[in-house]
Amino acid sequence: MTTIAVEETELNRPGLWSRIALFAVVLPPLLYLLCLYVFPVLIMLAYSFWALDDNYRMVPAWNLEQYKYLIQQPTFVKILLRSLRMAFLNTAITLLIAYPLAYFLSREVKSRWKPLLLVMLIAPSWTSFLIRSYAWMLILGDSGLINYALRTVGVIQEALPLLFSPGSLLTALVYIYLPYMLLPIYASLEKMDPSLLEAARGLGANPFRAFRRVTLPLSTPGIIAGCMITFIPTLGEYVVPALLGGRSGYMYGNLIADQFTMFDWPAGASFAAMLLALTLVLMALLFRFVRLQDIWA
Repeated sequence: MTTIAVEETELNRPGLWSRIALFAVVLPPLLYLLCLYVFPVLIMLAYSFWALDDNYRMVPAWNLEQYKYLIQQPTFVKILLRSLRMAFLNTAITLLIAYPLAYFLSREVKSRWKPLLLVMLIAPSWTSFLIRSYAWMLILGDSGLINYALRTVGVIQEALPLLFSPGSLLTALVYIYLPYMLLPIYASLEKMDPSLLEAARGLGANPFRAFRRVTLPLSTPGIIAGCMITFIPTLGEYVVPALLGGRSGYMYGNLIADQFTMFDWPAGASFAAMLLALTLVLMALLFRFVRLQDIWA
C-alpha cells in the first residue's frame, strides 16, 4: 500500500506532468531537425571522405583526397575568395541602406503608418526567389527596361552590358536580402526607450554623439543578427549567380552544385563541408565578441 501511495503521489506532482508535456511538445520539432538537417549533414560529411571507382560509383575509401584536391586547385580557392568578397559586399551595402531606412521608420514615421510601410518594404520578399531573379533579367538585359529607356531618350545607341556581370549580381543580391537586414535592425531600434536619447541630450550630447553613444550600441544586436542572416546565405548563393552572374559571377554555391550535377558526390560533399566549416569558424570568431543571447534577445 505504501508503494502504491508513493507512485500515485509522484504521478500527481505538477512538475512531472509539466516535463512530460514539454517533452511531447519538443520531441516532434527535434525529430524534424534531426531527420532533415542533422542526419543529411552527417551523411554529407561521410561522403566527403569517400571516392569514386572506375565505374563512377562511390566507395568508402575514408581518405582526405577530396580536400587535398580542393585546396591544391587555385581555381577553386579563387571562387571561394570571390564568394567571400561578394558576401561581404552584399552585407555591407545592405547594412548601409537598411540602417538609415530602419532608423527613419522607427523614429520619424507615425505609429499608424509603420505597419503599412513595413508591409510595402517586405512584400517583394513574399514573391518566389526565382521570379525575383528573373525580374532582374528583364530589367538589366540588353532589351531590358534600363537599356530600353536609355535608348528611347537617346542617351545610348547600343545596349549597355549590364547583365551577366558582378554588378548585376550584386544589385540583385542587395535587393533580395535587404528585408532580412532591415527587420532585425528595425526591431532593435523600435524597442529602444526614447527617454534614453532625451537623457543624453539633457546631459549635453549633440545629436551625433547621442547616436554614437546611445542609439548605435543599443541597435548593435539587430545589426549583427541582420549581418548573419544576410552574409551566410549569400556565401552559399546559387540561384542568383546562375541567372545573373555569368562567368565572372560564378560563386561557390554553383561550384558545389556542378559537382553533384556531374555525379561526383564525394567532391561536392567535400566542397560543401569546407563551406560549412568556414561558416562555423566565422561564427565562432563573431561569438568571441558577441553573446548569442544578446543577438536573439
